[in-house]
Amino acid sequence: MRPRAEHPRPRAFTLVEMVAVLVVVGVAAGVVLPRLPGVSGLGLHEAGARLVERLGTARERAILDGRAVRIDLRDTLPHGISLERLDAGGTPASASTIEFAPDGDALPRRATLVDDAGERVQVIVPPGFGRARLVGEVSP
Repeated sequence: MRPRAEHPRPRAFTLVEMVAVLVVVGVAAGVVLPRLPGVSGLGLHEAGARLVERLGTARERAILDGRAVRIDLRDTLPHGISLERLDAGGTPASASTIEFAPDGDALPRRATLVDDAGERVQVIVPPGFGRARLVGEVSP
């Protein structure tokens, strides 16, 4: 009987090697991604979209409950995003709050959000009972 020829075992990666590679890739992505152009604005647009939804819900609550609802725009903004300006009917507002009347609003409102990179978006609340909307990439 002939002895079996030993086949060399194929070399494979170990679990430790795989984890080490994933850690290195994760650290590199964490360093590189925030520096890419356009990536920083993603958080700004997401914050603007959340604010649009919050304002829409507040306006609906004011109408359904028959009482005024006041929203402070700075309450739920994430870190790195701030309220730069709030206008009511084209006039700068001194506070950071919007109040929705149950019978509709006479003046349009415009909130400008800015992130740490200087990018801006505007949330526009039309007069009457219209739905708020997000306008992106606004110049200073």
